[in-house]
Amino acid sequence: MRVRSLVVVLPVLMLIWVSDGIVATGRSSGLVRVTPLGSHAGELCRNDRALLFEDPTGVRILYDPGRTVDEADSRLGDVHVMLLSHAHSDHIGDRRANPGGGTCAAPVTGAANPNTNFAAIAAVKNAAVLAPGELTTFLSRKIQNIRGSAPAACPEGGLDNIFDVPLSAPCTASLRPGGSRMARAGAAAPGIRIAAVQAIHSNGVAAALIDPPGEAPGLSGYGGSEGGFVIAFTNGLVAYLTGDTGMFGDMETIISRYYHPTLVVLNMSDTVTLGPNEAVFMMKSLIRPRSVMPSHVNEQATAGGAVRAGTRTAQFEFFANDVAEVIVPLSDVTRSFDGTGRCVGCR
Repeated sequence: MRVRSLVVVLPVLMLIWVSDGIVATGRSSGLVRVTPLGSHAGELCRNDRALLFEDPTGVRILYDPGRTVDEADSRLGDVHVMLLSHAHSDHIGDRRANPGGGTCAAPVTGAANPNTNFAAIAAVKNAAVLAPGELTTFLSRKIQNIRGSAPAACPEGGLDNIFDVPLSAPCTASLRPGGSRMARAGAAAPGIRIAAVQAIHSNGVAAALIDPPGEAPGLSGYGGSEGGFVIAFTNGLVAYLTGDTGMFGDMETIISRYYHPTLVVLNMSDTVTLGPNEAVFMMKSLIRPRSVMPSHVNEQATAGGAVRAGTRTAQFEFFANDVAEVIVPLSDVTRSFDGTGRCVGCR
């Protein structure tokens, strides 16, 4: 009897999480648009991290802009919410973007940006900043350096921690595993739920990004814990953004069994994150999504938009394709996903 009760209760909990603000308030139709913003158009290159998500309701979410996009980039358009997995320089953006500079294998970036590309975009776009650990105060200070005043804390209305966009000024909010917030395009619209989940990596802030008096030589600033995100869009799509991480058991027990992601954005580069072998095991045995985007590959993954033989990306694609549709995130090429995680028009 106890086993039967457990089987019944778990799906109900999941239904509440997914439906809260989506089914209960009117689920939207349409497709979620995902646009990579990399260094070289039509390619997946060494420095590429940034992804721009657009919900059918119009809410736009920028994830880890890194070194390939800054506040002057015409590709951005409106940005309502910004997510930062951790503060390493290639994610927060320590140097300004220089689209097309250098080669796909060795992109050339712009000048150093001690206030970071992440904060500069948030300051100009009046975005809601959601970050794990103790990064909220760090990012708030960077935005203050740019705007002259510190941003307010993001609103968190009701039981769902709802805030409406667009905002008239940037705001910041901490988001840690077990917690979630909801963004919506006005009170009448269904909401997008953004939850924080665990990642295993590190989160030191580079000394060059620390304001005076700075850090002692050889030390990094304290950034708190790193993280990943699960986004439940209003059309039913659930996307798991791993952040930089290795494998951990809760990928199956919590992320897969509770959140049920149908699209995974997988940071895969070996040595500092999941390698291709670990990533394939994660897809087959732990998460089991419908579609997966390998990102953060730290290599020239493509040439002419086709995956290059002998790359980690090619190895992952070959072995993962029998369990999930592998969607290579080519810069400036928008992909559209339905509520089941299917990439529409990709095949």
